[in-house]
Amino acid sequence: MTRPAPRKSSLAGSSPVAPPVSSPEPQSQPAASAEPAAAVAAPTVRPVTKKAGTKYPPKVSFYQDPEDTARVRGAILHTQLTEGSRSLSAFINHAVMAEVERLEAKYNGGKPFPAIGAREMPQGRPMGE
Repeated sequence: MTRPAPRKSSLAGSSPVAPPVSSPEPQSQPAASAEPAAAVAAPTVRPVTKKAGTKYPPKVSFYQDPEDTARVRGAILHTQLTEGSRSLSAFINHAVMAEVERLEAKYNGGKPFPAIGAREMPQGRPMGE
């Protein structure tokens, strides 16, 4: 498998001191349409695949308070025989997917939301916080 080419920055060649160079061709405004846009195109999603030679799916990480993590581990240890969660990963996956199904039922008529790739989610602190 080959590595993808790096993306070009829209800021390449620009200077923070020099004023921006205007394009020689004026940008045209899109014509107003009497019909509303049918739908926003769904982003392209790369299929989730395991790496060759591994038995595990891709890892997902998140931040959590250590006290909450300790509670999760305690819940797993004390209920694994009755609830069937054999590992932290299985427990978290089950809990997260139950919440996803709840949100899909509440906000999307029970249908799955369009899938979003890992690098397609907004990253960093939300503006205004």
